[in-house]
Parts: sequence; C-alpha cells; structure tokens
Amino acid sequence: MLLVCIWALAGVAVGASSTAEGVNSGRQVHALAEDDGCSEERGCGVGLLQHRAAWPKMAWPVVATTTVAPPLAQELVHEVYTYGAPATHDVPFRNAASADGCFAGLRSYTEDLLGAWGEIHQVDAAAMNNYYPHAVTPSVCLHWGRDSYYTPCGAEPGLDGHPDWPQRGGQVYQEWRLHQEDDYTDRLDEVTVDGKKVADKEPFLTARMFVLLAFKSYDTSKNTKAAIAEKLDGWKLVKKVVDRQGQDTDPVMLVQHTKSLDCALVFAGTNDPGEMQTSTTNYRTGYCGFEGVHVGYRNELWTITGDVWPELRPSLEQCNRVTCVGHSLGGALCEIFAACANSGNVTDSDFQRLAWKPGKPALMPEWNLE
Repeated sequence: MLLVCIWALAGVAVGASSTAEGVNSGRQVHALAEDDGCSEERGCGVGLLQHRAAWPKMAWPVVATTTVAPPLAQELVHEVYTYGAPATHDVPFRNAASADGCFAGLRSYTEDLLGAWGEIHQVDAAAMNNYYPHAVTPSVCLHWGRDSYYTPCGAEPGLDGHPDWPQRGGQVYQEWRLHQEDDYTDRLDEVTVDGKKVADKEPFLTARMFVLLAFKSYDTSKNTKAAIAEKLDGWKLVKKVVDRQGQDTDPVMLVQHTKSLDCALVFAGTNDPGEMQTSTTNYRTGYCGFEGVHVGYRNELWTITGDVWPELRPSLEQCNRVTCVGHSLGGALCEIFAACANSGNVTDSDFQRLAWKPGKPALMPEWNLE
C-alpha cells in the first residue's frame, strides 16, 4: 500500500477565490481518485468511504475552545518550504507561534496521473515512505499538463494543508524519477490551479525560487555561489557548516537577501547510501517536548544541532526573518526543526540546543570557504 495526494470526499471545497495577493486565501481542492477514491468523471465510490473509515486512528486532536487564547510562542522560523519530504510525527506538528497553528510556506510533492481516467498514480517516492502525517502547512500536489491540487491552511476545518496527503491506494506507486530537481522546477514554472496559471502568485513564486537552494545543498560552495549569483538576484551564501559522521556529511547552508536581510536556512537530504537508515528507522520517540516523533529524523536533527549549531547560531541571530528549506530528508528536518524552534518549550534541552536570540538584523559577508 502506498500514499496518494488525492483522496478526499468529492465536492469538498477549501476556500474562496484567490486575491490579488495570491492564492493563499483559498481555492477549491479537486479530489480525484480511482478505485478506492473518486474522479471528475465518476465521482466518489463506496470504496473511498470504507478506506477512510479504516484509516489508522490518529485523528488530529481537537482543542477545546477557551475564552482566553494561550499566548503565542516566539516565532523563530517564519516559513517552511519543502520538496518531496517524508512525514515526521504521529500527529501533525502545529505552529505554536501562529494563531491558526499553520506554518506559512508550502509543502510540495509531485504526482503523475496515468491511465484512461487518471486511475494510476505515480508519486514522488520519498513523500510517501512512511505512515506519519506531515506538519500543518499549505501543500501542493504538482502535476504536469493538468491542474495541481493546492490546499491552503484554514480553507476548511480539518484540512489545513492535508497533512495526510499523499495517501495509499491500490493503484498508487512510488516513483523515484519524480524526486529530481527538474520535476519541481518545471512543474512550479507551469503550475495551474482551477485552470489558472498561478506560478507568479504566492506561495508558488517563493517555492519555485527556493528549489535551487534545496538542491544546491548537495553541491560545493563554489557551485552554489555561482548558481545563486546567476539565478537568485540579491541573495548570497553567508554560511555553510558541515556535520561529519564517518563517511556521512550533512551540510547546512544559510543564504541571506542583501536588502531585506531575510535568511533561508537549508538542510540537505540524503547524500550517502549509509544514511538510508535515517529514514527506515522510523519508530516513535520524544523530542523537544513532543512525543511520537520519527526517531531517525529526530536523531539526525539532534546530532546536527549539537555538532554545528554553536558555529551557526551567531549567523542566525543576524537574520531579519528565517525560512527553512529542504528537499527529501532535508524537508523532514525542516518540519521538526520549525516545530521545535517555534514551540516555546524554552526549558527543554532540545529547544535550547537549536534556539537563537534574534538580534539586530545585519548584512553578513559572503561565505568564502568550501
């Protein structure tokens, strides 16, 4: 059984029309599926209802309303952009620094619909490699040559970016060939929602820009700086630290915009065959005051923040805003990192290990080391 992005009850609408500021305010999410799902032509079948009823009992917790809202945590991570990222926690991480619990940004993954009615689903394999749900954040299932499925937060109660997508089904298949850079750049360049091209609207515009950083995390500093100079006007690589564990190297980059002084913190994905166990070791553990966290990703983040954060923290303190960016494993690290950084669990040792005190924003010099 594998995951697919499109299982939702037919006719579910999430949000209103887009505004001039973009499509974040909400759009209809078209739920297309076959067999256990639904399609535009055939509608939803009984199989979908049965499957959803059989979905593991991990419904997102309902918080009782109170007359006084709890104070929000300090927002250290302002946005999160991930590409083909695995899921991370047994209930969706919520943003304790946001009133609606949503992490701004966009979670992107790719899917091809094949067959006469689009009944065969090929999905970026990394995005569906475990049974955990994702964090609460806007999401887009990117198609080529047809509408993509965009789900913002707050468009309809309980959807909140569909942390449960992609889901599993009888004709759903993992496809590693959809996990590459050009799969994301090409689809974000041409992304349409409800028949309208939205590539120049947020959050798609920023998601397209940060694809470059997500994939350059695997490259050398020299090549990264050259690519940023060519394609990301106003941005510069200002810090790169590498956590080394035997043959495994885990680079973390900090890229800053020279005018806004905003920063992108970039985690790399799996770059060594020996690191595959990080994803496959997936039982639940505690981290940063949370229970039920994917142990492989938790261990990876815990190690990185312990080894290289003393060197990186002073640079983070000079950023105006911080956005977390990551492809594959790097995206999973972003989910957990943002949840911890924005948790407000200031007495927790895991929080203290990665947190920083924002100072006066300052322009940092370009990184000149490898």
